[in-house]
Amino acid sequence: MPVLQLRVRWLAEGGAAAYHGEEWPPSPGRVFRALLAGAERPGGAGPRGVAALRRLETLSPPAIHAPAAERLNAVRSSVPNNDGDGIAHEYAADRHAQARKKISSLRTLRTRTGWRVGNPIEYHWTFAEPDPDPDAFEDLAAGLTLLGQGADLAMAEVRWRDSLPLAPGYRWTPDPMGETCLPVPAPGEVDRLQQAYRAGRDRVGAGTVRGAREPHTALSPYLDPLAPPLLRSQAFSLRAIDDGPWSLPGTELVRLAAMVRHAVHQAAQRAGIDTTDITELMGHGGEGRVAILPLPNAGHRWADGRVRRVLVAARPAVADHHWDALRLRLSQSELTVEGDTDPSAILLPVVNAEDDAVLQRYLAPATTWTAVTPVILPGYDSRRGKTRPARTARRLLQHAGIPPESVRAIHVHPYPRVHGLAGRGQFFVPRHLQKYPRAYVTIEFHRPVSGPIILGAGSGWGLGLLAAFEH
Repeated sequence: MPVLQLRVRWLAEGGAAAYHGEEWPPSPGRVFRALLAGAERPGGAGPRGVAALRRLETLSPPAIHAPAAERLNAVRSSVPNNDGDGIAHEYAADRHAQARKKISSLRTLRTRTGWRVGNPIEYHWTFAEPDPDPDAFEDLAAGLTLLGQGADLAMAEVRWRDSLPLAPGYRWTPDPMGETCLPVPAPGEVDRLQQAYRAGRDRVGAGTVRGAREPHTALSPYLDPLAPPLLRSQAFSLRAIDDGPWSLPGTELVRLAAMVRHAVHQAAQRAGIDTTDITELMGHGGEGRVAILPLPNAGHRWADGRVRRVLVAARPAVADHHWDALRLRLSQSELTVEGDTDPSAILLPVVNAEDDAVLQRYLAPATTWTAVTPVILPGYDSRRGKTRPARTARRLLQHAGIPPESVRAIHVHPYPRVHGLAGRGQFFVPRHLQKYPRAYVTIEFHRPVSGPIILGAGSGWGLGLLAAFEH
């Protein structure tokens, strides 16, 4: 099947090209709008190009090949608010003095985020049959001069391939299981964009200012090759047997993890899971391990560091039917403190995790994540008696499956950066991990990533758990 290969390169002196936009890579929807803007510009592709875009909007979302861009520091600027409806109303009523007064007083604080891009980006659309006018896409590419904001000069070129070509960089693939959603063109996209343009152009009339709606945007999930491994998770709240509140100090979270691990083992047995699979689920060999992550109450003014919730997370290798069986049977499971005969607490599933502010610190997308429990380091790398924390950090990322290209910076420090946590030496650590050094780690990603994120050798016990740390 024919494949349209669209390559976009940003132009800048010295190779320091930059793209300004919230998302990376630039979404297919943004590229589609840039192509339409070039076609409608005087001297552009004209009706042939618009007709070609109408054919393009009916196709499935394209695959994207892009480099690992580096996120630039955000720049905040104050600009005059010249497009307010109040100013337009004053002009429409012939009150020019009042309009100029409003212009001088109104200011908008705008934050620009950008990416440093070293290599071009490619979009691959697959056609079911040869296009009736393939040359029209070359005219469309010639008309693309901007991608991003007004300073993001770009150029594009197209080629036709017989199959999906190999391209440098990382590959973003449309997939229903993907966590990254990007705007994509959908059938009727050209008509919606043209109608929105006419509505915006004609919104200021004689004596009135009308509103203009943004056109509907279709979203498509993509598999992100630079995102940390996706951990499926289920949150549970801890309740006493008499349905009262129940919690443990954050320094005792390993003991709580052991109690929940026992409940997981019993749930797996009740589900009829094979003994070999249960052994792997419990972390005794293989990749299909279930991690128990007690969540300390930390990061806000009234934080006390106690644990009232726990996440049960499954690695990607855990089979879906095993994970569904465990989640179902863990509900109402009893927890027994070591040495006691009677249960002390039960697990109640959290139905609406989006409404729980504490849970969202461990699950919601963020660019900066910091450890709330000590990270068990894989030893201190040293050379000639001097420690090398950078090498230690790289090993942490490698063991966690986090691509180094997705990380902007990583910091290793001896203290927690959020309020309500104890020092690293106050946490109970299993005997087999006590000989390894412990530290707190903060990771800055280039793009927002979702949790849970865990690092280090004690990740199965809740050690090395990270929480969002946005300023």
